[in-house]
Amino acid sequence: MQGERGRAAAQIGKSVCVSSLLTLAAVLVFALLIKLFSWGSSVIMPVNQVIKLTCAALGCVLCIRGEKPVLRGALSGLGTVLVTYFLFAAIAGSIAFGWGNVLDLLFGAVAGGIGGAIAALVCGGR
Repeated sequence: MQGERGRAAAQIGKSVCVSSLLTLAAVLVFALLIKLFSWGSSVIMPVNQVIKLTCAALGCVLCIRGEKPVLRGALSGLGTVLVTYFLFAAIAGSIAFGWGNVLDLLFGAVAGGIGGAIAALVCGGR
C-alpha cells in the first residue's frame, strides 16, 4: 500500500511540475503576443485563466496513471493553481488573497479532475 501511495504522490508532483512549467511558458508567449500586437488589457485575465486551466488538465493527461485518476487529477490541479499563484505573485512582487483565489482553486481542481479522467480514458488505467 505504501508503494502505491508513493507512486500516486510522485505522479501528482510530476503533474504539478509539468503543468506549472507549461503555464509559465504559455503565459510568457502570451505576454510576447500582447506586446507585439498591442492587444487591450481586457483580454489578459480571461486568457490567463484559460491558459492555467488548460495546462493543469494537460499536465494530468501527460502524467496521471493508475487508480483513482480523477482524484489524483483534482489534487494535481489544486497543486498547480497553488504553485502558479505563488510563482506569479513572486514575479509581481505582491500577494493578495480573495474570492478569486478560491474560484481558481475550485476550477483548477475541476480541470485537473477532467484531465485525470481523460488520462484514464486514453491510457486505459495503465
